[in-house]
Amino acid sequence: MHILLVGLGNMGNKYFWKLEEMGEKLVLCDIDPFKERKPYPFYCHFGEVKEKLRGVIVAVDPKDHPAIAKEFLEKNIPVLLEKPPALSSKDFEKIKGYEGLYISEVEGYSLCVDYLRKPKKYIRIERLGRGKGYISPLWDLAWHDLYLLQRISKDIRIQDLYKKDSLWTLRGYVEEVPFTLTVAWEHPNPKRVWYIDEDLVLDFGEEKVYKDGKLLKEERRDKLKLMITDFLRGTLDKESVERACVNLKLLESIS
Repeated sequence: MHILLVGLGNMGNKYFWKLEEMGEKLVLCDIDPFKERKPYPFYCHFGEVKEKLRGVIVAVDPKDHPAIAKEFLEKNIPVLLEKPPALSSKDFEKIKGYEGLYISEVEGYSLCVDYLRKPKKYIRIERLGRGKGYISPLWDLAWHDLYLLQRISKDIRIQDLYKKDSLWTLRGYVEEVPFTLTVAWEHPNPKRVWYIDEDLVLDFGEEKVYKDGKLLKEERRDKLKLMITDFLRGTLDKESVERACVNLKLLESIS
């Protein structure tokens, strides 16, 4: 049986190359016919796919995610949705109850996740990206850190949003401890780093953990492959759906 990949844009290409590397039987779908890739079956509309499928990965404009996902979830075909899975919590409610739904949480496979802990004084997060997403730096980049914060505590409150030049900074609290989360598109010095109190630095970009200024652990992981493998096995964390719902509500609260 085949894996259907819907969307061959920036993130869709990353899925394509990884799935091909993994030796999966692929079916491709994109509205642009010039993105066809031989020898794989190709369609311009997901409703035309004829092959038997054991999974679907969707990486298109988020406004189209719920409708595409529902088409396959109603046929009991598992779906992995790229983030954000919808443009509103209301739209997401239409699909969140389906058993076969999973939401991309690629940073959840980082070495750094093993060292997440509740802060005593503060958390400062910087996620400065090279590229540009669909909606805004918050929905494109801060999304990752908000679902990671949920692994520390369910008590997350956003106080305000501050914008300066290309930088967007969320300020809020994890339980009673303050956090800041700064994101930007197309930044000249990309980084993905967490600073927890004075002693712990989690570098998600370099896959390194520092404790008291010294390198504690370094381990490169193929995060995308690990996530895809879990999805295809049906072992991807089902709580990704609830965390996505919380993320949507948090982002809506400051939009």
